[in-house]
Amino acid sequence: MEKNKIQNQLISGLLRFELPSNQTLIENISKQLSERLIKNLETKIILAPYLHKYRSKKLLDLISRLAKKDISENEYEVVSSIILILESRYRKYKIIAKNCSKTLSPELMDSILYPCDRITGVKGTNAFTIVNWKQLNIEINDVNPEELVFKKIINGIPSNHKVFSQNLSYLHLGMTTRSIIKIFGSLDVDQSYNHPFKKKDQVFRLNKALKTLFKIPTLSNPFFWKKNQLHTEITVTAFDKYLNPVLPY
Repeated sequence: MEKNKIQNQLISGLLRFELPSNQTLIENISKQLSERLIKNLETKIILAPYLHKYRSKKLLDLISRLAKKDISENEYEVVSSIILILESRYRKYKIIAKNCSKTLSPELMDSILYPCDRITGVKGTNAFTIVNWKQLNIEINDVNPEELVFKKIINGIPSNHKVFSQNLSYLHLGMTTRSIIKIFGSLDVDQSYNHPFKKKDQVFRLNKALKTLFKIPTLSNPFFWKKNQLHTEITVTAFDKYLNPVLPY
């Protein structure tokens, strides 16, 4: 795919969204068009699939931050994946939306694609129930590191209506145990990592806290080992101190 064609793809894709820094963003990425980025966009393969779990506003914030500096080799996969994810969402939005304007906010697009259910229950609480761990998203934010935010997965996206938070101390967990969860923030749903077996007690305490909180049967562990790798069916979204999604190390 030619460089000019890729640049046109960037311009047409990003101009769909009402962003104050749109022109600057396009210019920054265009200046950094590499053979690797061009190849990634040409193949149409999303190489960082874990980014699917983030809302479009967060993806646009992340790509803007990356474009302001020199994009590293590893970050080309992130940039190309964000562009392809936004393209895919916009195509779906055009099919669903009755009034498809030329420009729109990322929040509006997501509200059409992933409509949340109405808030129900007692005023002042958004507590929810789940029947399995695939329905749960845990959000971690470095701005408030002692807090875990729990969201219910609705239509494949963490809901902003079925949500509540808990302090680590309330769950009898510490910052070391939090690090177990955070690593999954930059992994895809089917990926795992080599957590040391000598620290199994950390995972045991985490499992006990989550099973007690959500009243899931004892035999169903949210975090478990398989072939010496730590896995989970929970999706995790982790944000850095700039409120952007964390990137793989």
